Amino acid sequence: MNVITSRLPAVRGRRAIPHALRSLGLLNGLMGAALIGAGIGSYLVVAGTSTPAAAVRTATVTRGVVLSTTSATGTLQAAKELNVGFTGAGTITAIDVKPGQRVTQGQLLGRIDSTTAQQALQQAQASLATAEAQYEVTLTGETAQQRKQDALSVTQAKDALVNAKATRKQDARQSAASVAQSTSSLRTDQGQEKVDLYQQSKDRATYATEDAANAAIANDKTQLAADQTKQQSDSQHQFDLQAQENSDNNQLSADQTSLTAAQTAHNNAGIAQYTAAIANDRSAVESDQASLTSLQKTQNADSYAISQDNTTLTNDQAALTGLQNDAKTIQADEAKIASDRSALSNAKLNAASGTARDAQTVSSDELSVKSARMGVVVKQAPPTAAALDAANASVVNARVNVTTAEKAVSDTELRAPIAGTVASVNGTVGTAESGGGSSAVSSSSSASGSSGSGSSTGLVTLTGINGMQLVAGFAETDTAKLRAGQPATVTVDALPTVELAAHIIAIAGTATSTSGVVTYTVTFALDRTEAGLKSGMTGNVDVVVSEVDNVLHVPTAAVRGSGANATVTVLQAGKQVSVPVVAGLQGDSSTAILSGLKANESVVLPSVSLATTGGTGSGTTGTGSTTGTARRGGGAAFFGGGFGG
Repeated sequence: MNVITSRLPAVRGRRAIPHALRSLGLLNGLMGAALIGAGIGSYLVVAGTSTPAAAVRTATVTRGVVLSTTSATGTLQAAKELNVGFTGAGTITAIDVKPGQRVTQGQLLGRIDSTTAQQALQQAQASLATAEAQYEVTLTGETAQQRKQDALSVTQAKDALVNAKATRKQDARQSAASVAQSTSSLRTDQGQEKVDLYQQSKDRATYATEDAANAAIANDKTQLAADQTKQQSDSQHQFDLQAQENSDNNQLSADQTSLTAAQTAHNNAGIAQYTAAIANDRSAVESDQASLTSLQKTQNADSYAISQDNTTLTNDQAALTGLQNDAKTIQADEAKIASDRSALSNAKLNAASGTARDAQTVSSDELSVKSARMGVVVKQAPPTAAALDAANASVVNARVNVTTAEKAVSDTELRAPIAGTVASVNGTVGTAESGGGSSAVSSSSSASGSSGSGSSTGLVTLTGINGMQLVAGFAETDTAKLRAGQPATVTVDALPTVELAAHIIAIAGTATSTSGVVTYTVTFALDRTEAGLKSGMTGNVDVVVSEVDNVLHVPTAAVRGSGANATVTVLQAGKQVSVPVVAGLQGDSSTAILSGLKANESVVLPSVSLATTGGTGSGTTGTGSTTGTARRGGGAAFFGGGFGG
C-alpha cells in the first residue's frame, strides 16, 4: 500500500482523496492570502523610506509522493444501464456470461487474445531485469570474469601493438632491399649503355652513318659486277685462243704429215713447201701459247679483283650490320634504364607508403592500448552518484513499463465495473473486437438533461444497476489519461462536507463539441450512497491520473526544462549553482527528480515581485519549504509551509 492509498478511505475496496486534504488546502490558501496581504501592507508602510534587500526563496528536496490529478464538474444521476467493452482491440477468445445472468462487481465477462499483450509484458519484464542487473553492476562494479575480460582486452591490444611494430620493421627491411635492388639494376644497365655507346663510336670510325655504309655497299656491288663482267670477257677470250691454238696445232700436224709424204716421194718442191708451212705453224702455235699465258695472268688478276670486291662488300655489310645492331642495343639499353628508373620510383613510393601505413597502424594500436587501459580504469572505477541515479532512473522507468504492460494484459479480461444483470451480449467467440483505447466503454442513464454515454455498444450491456452515478465532461487531453476502474473522489455542492469514493465505469467513445470545446463524457460509479443525494445535483470529481511513490521531488516552479534536459538552481554555501537533473513525473505542484539532487538540498524558487499603485520598487520575497502536492484544476494548496517570512 502506497502513501496515497494509506490516506484514502477504504470504501468497497476503492480509494478516495480525503476531505481533510481539501480542507487543509483551503486553510493553507487562506493563510497564504493573509500572508500576502500582510506583506503588501508592510511594503506600503516602508516603501517610502527604504527598500529592503530581496531574500531568496528556497524549497527543500524531500522524498515522498508526486501526484498528477485532473478534475471536472458533472451531474448526479440514477444508474439504469451500462455498456461494457474492451479497452484494446483483439479477437474474442471467451465470453463468460449469458443474457439474464446476474453478475457482481469485478466478475469476469469475457476475454480477448492476450498473446501480443503477454509478449509485450515479457519484453517489459526482460527490460526491467536488464535495468536491475545494470543497476547492480553499476553499484557493485565489475565481476571477476569481467575483470579477466578487461585484462584480456588490454593484453590483446598490446599484442596487436607488438605485431604492428614488428611488421613495420619487416616492411622497412623489405622496402630498403627493393630500393637497393632497383638502384643496382639501374646502375648496371647505365654501365652497359656506356659500353654499347663506346662500341658504337668504334663502329662509326669506318662509316659515320648507316647511309654512308649503304652507299659503300652499293659501290662495292657495282665494282664486283664490273670485275665479274671483265672476268667473263677474259674467259671468253681465253676460250677463243685455245680454239685457235688447237686449230694451229692441227694445221701443224697436217703439214708435218704432208712433209713426211713429200720426203718419202723425194718431192723437193713439196718438202720445201711443207717445211716453210710447218715453220709458220709452229710460230703460230708459239704465239697462241704466249697469248694464253698472258691471258691466264689476266684471269688470275680478275679472280683476285673479284675476291677483293667480295671481301670489301662483306666488310661493308658487316659495318652496316654493326651500326644497326649498335642502334638496337642502345635503344634496348635506354628502355631498360627507363624501366629501372620506374621500378626505383615505385620502390621508393611503396616504401614511403608502407612506412606511413605502418606508422598509422602503430599509432592506432598505441591508441587502442591507451583506450583499453582507460576503459579498464573507467569500468573498475567506483560508481558515481550520477551513474547510480541514472541506473536507478532506468529501473524506475522499466518498472513503469512493466506496470503498463501488466495493465494491458489485465485489459484483455473484461470485468463488470459494477453489479448488475446481463441484458445482452453483443459479440461471439472468434470475432474481432475493435476496442477503443480509453473510451472503449460507455453508459446511459435515465436522468434527464444529461447523457452519460455515446452511441457505442460494448460487448455486454448491464441493467438492474443500483446506486448513483456522476457524469462529467473531460477535455480530450485529460481523457487520454483516464481508464476504467480508476479511483476518484466526488464532492457535491449540496453536501460540501461530504467526500464520496468513486471509480470510473465508462468513458464515452465519441466526443461532444460545445462552442468549439471538445469533451468526452466519463461516468463514475459512487462506491456508497449518502442521504440527501438526488439526481440532477452538481458534483465535482478529482481523479489521480499519475502517481510515483518514494521519490525525491521539488516544487515544479524550481525546475527548468524537462526530462534529461532539466536543470535546477541549488543554494550551495550561499551561492546559486545551476545543476543538471533528470526530471520525472510533473505533478500538480511538484516534480519528481530521478537523478542530480540529494535529499535535504535547498533549491531556489523564482522570486515574487509585488507592485503597488503609484509606486515603484520590488516586492517582498521570502523563503520557505514546499512539500506535498496540489491538484490541477482544484486550486493551489500550500502544504507544510507556503510563503515563509
